[in-house]
Amino acid sequence: MKKHKEILSRFGINKTQFRTDLLSLFFDCKSSLTIHEIFERFNKKTNKVTIYRALKSFEQKGLIHQVPDKNNLKKYSLCNLDSCSPDSHNHQHGHFICYSCDQTFCLDDSTIKILKTSSGHIVKNYNLILEGYCTDCNSSQTISQN
Repeated sequence: MKKHKEILSRFGINKTQFRTDLLSLFFDCKSSLTIHEIFERFNKKTNKVTIYRALKSFEQKGLIHQVPDKNNLKKYSLCNLDSCSPDSHNHQHGHFICYSCDQTFCLDDSTIKILKTSSGHIVKNYNLILEGYCTDCNSSQTISQN
């Protein structure tokens, strides 16, 4: 918990109990979270406005980033704290969406090389989305690899 308070301080975020608990939740989760999932994890005891404000602050300061979702819901994942800051979100990685559980996972162990176009276009944003079955869903059922 002390580590999480130090991270909040380093990123210039107020160290309220909720924000510390929210950051702990992101560290504990291996997949991304929707606002509804966060609300449920806090047993519906935290006001949604408080959740929205904390997420906005975390995203603006470079702690979390939005990730794609097949249902077009806003989902959030923890940033790589060594490469993101309030000035720059540096996400040169892909995302994996599971067909079965609908979870989105950051593929931090793979990087994407920024493509340069010969037509003079300036690339400001890009996404790599891989889809299939996550390790939990793959191991819980036999899935043909077609």
